[in-house]
Amino acid sequence: MSVTIEKSAPTRLSDVDLKPRGRVHPSPSTWRDQILYFLLPDRFSDGREDGRLLFDRSDPERYRADKRRWMEGGKVFQGGNLRGVQSKLDYLKDLGVTALWIGPIWRQRPDLETYHGYGIQNFLDIDPRFGSRQDLRDLVDAAHEMDMYVLLDVIYNHSGNNWFYRDAAGDAAETMPYRFQPPHSFAGWRSGKGQRIDRIADIDCGVLPEEFQDQTWYTRAGQIGRWDPEPWEDPLHPDAEFRRGDFFDLKDIDLSRNDTLTALIRVYQYWISLCDCDGFRIDTVKHTAWKGSRNFCGAIREYAESIGKENFLLLGEVTGGAQMTRAYLEIFGRNIDAALDIGEPTIRLAEMVKGLGDPDAFFSQFGGHDSLGSHREAGRYHVSILDDHDMVGRPGKHRFSAHADIPNRYQQVAHAVGVQLSTLGTPCIYYGTEQAFDGTEDRHDRTIEPRGFEDRYIRECMFGGTFGAFETEGCHFFDQNHPTYLRIAAIARIRNRDDQIGMALRRGRQYLRETSFLDRPFSIPGCGELVAWSRTLFEQEVLIALNTHGTEDRGADVTVHVGMHPGGSSMRFLYRGDWSDAKLRNPPDEVVPVTHLDGRATVRIDLPPAGMAILA
Repeated sequence: MSVTIEKSAPTRLSDVDLKPRGRVHPSPSTWRDQILYFLLPDRFSDGREDGRLLFDRSDPERYRADKRRWMEGGKVFQGGNLRGVQSKLDYLKDLGVTALWIGPIWRQRPDLETYHGYGIQNFLDIDPRFGSRQDLRDLVDAAHEMDMYVLLDVIYNHSGNNWFYRDAAGDAAETMPYRFQPPHSFAGWRSGKGQRIDRIADIDCGVLPEEFQDQTWYTRAGQIGRWDPEPWEDPLHPDAEFRRGDFFDLKDIDLSRNDTLTALIRVYQYWISLCDCDGFRIDTVKHTAWKGSRNFCGAIREYAESIGKENFLLLGEVTGGAQMTRAYLEIFGRNIDAALDIGEPTIRLAEMVKGLGDPDAFFSQFGGHDSLGSHREAGRYHVSILDDHDMVGRPGKHRFSAHADIPNRYQQVAHAVGVQLSTLGTPCIYYGTEQAFDGTEDRHDRTIEPRGFEDRYIRECMFGGTFGAFETEGCHFFDQNHPTYLRIAAIARIRNRDDQIGMALRRGRQYLRETSFLDRPFSIPGCGELVAWSRTLFEQEVLIALNTHGTEDRGADVTVHVGMHPGGSSMRFLYRGDWSDAKLRNPPDEVVPVTHLDGRATVRIDLPPAGMAILA
């Protein structure tokens, strides 16, 4: 049963009540056991898919949208909401998801189309386009009843575009060029209709809660021009431009002040008390000073522990490379708990799966030899991603499946997720990847719109709005018989098992295996070959094999743990990507013998293009 909470949002932090509403859901013992699913509420579901047709992969032109209308739709709210998310919990559960990461749902400016949720106007309320405060509590409670956890996406580095600068001519300006000192002049607040006003007249004007209506709470340094430190700069210095400047037109909050940081801490403690969420994904961590991040995380963690959430997850988005990420990770629990594997790790993952990158380059990340290797080796401190809503640190805005033209493209993207599910760390699936969404900035037509914001093309609508995936409108994509969905679900079922096999996939040690093909000596395979790795825990080995060639069969003799597989033993296939739909749902009893020769134990595995197998 859902807990009923108060309807009205407080307008002052001094009125905030931090007493938990109803029961407090306990934390998981370890987040390594979870499978995250990241969604943008506006683009995921409105709960009314029953009134629309399911996209037909065999006839994609049937739903083709007018290109101009479709491109415009990508820039505005589409209508997804929290009730829609709740209506799809069964769909997500069947996929194997155990934890939701919900994009920001905080109240946005009514005059701006910040559908992504990162431009907060009211820190203490839900945007009515996403639903109500009660809708959020209902969703969290429903997820908990289905043994799923919920992470909320929080922002404390900046607020929305809630006020104007005064430019050199004395006019109101939404942005100004960056300068360190003195602060730019404040021209006035933004009204609910986007006009400059001197006084805040209602809840749609300026910013809430009232404590944030103090212009000295903002750095007023103008828009960031340099997003990374110069070679001569201390990358952790709190006065770096990328820490003091505005995130485009989103106004930077001065976190060097104790009162602002204390206020933001109380804001997000309030949301824990109100909705019983299980963790936060923290936006733009690199753009906050290390000390501010530590103090924020410490205070949130202390509050969560005080009410019974002893492993409240603080997952950080830290751009800028492994060295920057490591600076914010704290194995002693004084800063963020884990970081998203942004940039280079996602590139290496995609390239390996497509046969374009050396498998050893991907697996070497877990070896403890680079800045984050020891953290990845433990498997506790990083969250693996493939697709996401920003694609930061990658060569363009392209989902994994963009421009995929191989016959087995649905299996290939499923098995890219399969790598996430079977390697160290906590895997995160981005909404639509399970339906092989292929969003790419290359869909932008500059004859229609000379300049555009390309992020929209990797934020497609799943439920049937005017900005559907594959340039469609009016159809939905919740297809539980999709080849990609079926294969991800089958692999996730193995990972989520309660036995030693599931435990080994989630927590076991990881070894890249030597292989031999065409009677060549055993070695680590190269690009486009069959690559294999093991997860071992105590006396259990799980072997995963992947054909990284997209159009040709590959086979090899694969090394396994000689001590765990005595002579005459065999390994059983738990999964093969070329099984029929019926076999994916109910795996047959297929085994392969273990061969011993010259002190090495091996199994023979043959896979079709982009194929994957899991054995134990």
